[in-house]
Amino acid sequence: MSEMVDATSINDAAYAALRQQIISGELSPGAPLSERALCERLEVSRTPLREAIKILAREGLIEISPTRRAKVASVTLDEAANMLTLLAALEGLSGEQACQKVLGEDIAELEALQASMRHSYEQKDLATYFELNQAIHLKILAIADNQVLSEMFNNLNARLRHVRKRLTPTQGRWAQAVEEHEQMLVHLKKGEGKKLRALMEDHLRNKIDVFLATMLQQGIVSTQR
Repeated sequence: MSEMVDATSINDAAYAALRQQIISGELSPGAPLSERALCERLEVSRTPLREAIKILAREGLIEISPTRRAKVASVTLDEAANMLTLLAALEGLSGEQACQKVLGEDIAELEALQASMRHSYEQKDLATYFELNQAIHLKILAIADNQVLSEMFNNLNARLRHVRKRLTPTQGRWAQAVEEHEQMLVHLKKGEGKKLRALMEDHLRNKIDVFLATMLQQGIVSTQR
């Protein structure tokens, strides 16, 4: 039993480490994955690494060729646009469903996150702002308590997260985003599900063109496969 638990822990650790390197952008789209190099880099043997690669392939983060060669999944411009559009819809749905289940302690936690996020905005600390922004959206997703929705959201968010971290918003757009977050809390407190859904969808949809331009500029997407 102990050996089985240890093996599971090693597999989970290999999966988490490889996944993090992909979503952080450390391993870029299209990059070939050498088992030998990754084993040394992650300090694991080939068995847990191969298990991690299989799981990440199912999640769409890795592509495996007919000859069993693995690489970080590449994305075309059209695919990226479709993913962002779907992610916006999922964010909106999470907000609507969260309105039906939110508790007082959830509101208190979100208010604290929002206050910290506003402070990071005032300090022009973009990195901290981004992490707090993500924490707010993930908290709303958790309140919605929809496993299928969470799985779809987290998969798409993982594939796009490193791009979102690289965006440098204009001062006007940044200020607007902070105010939109304030309004999200207002709708959530009042249980205004439809209004929160529309706001959360627009919150991301209005940035899709900027996302795509950044992805093209940095070579994260291509116009064709």
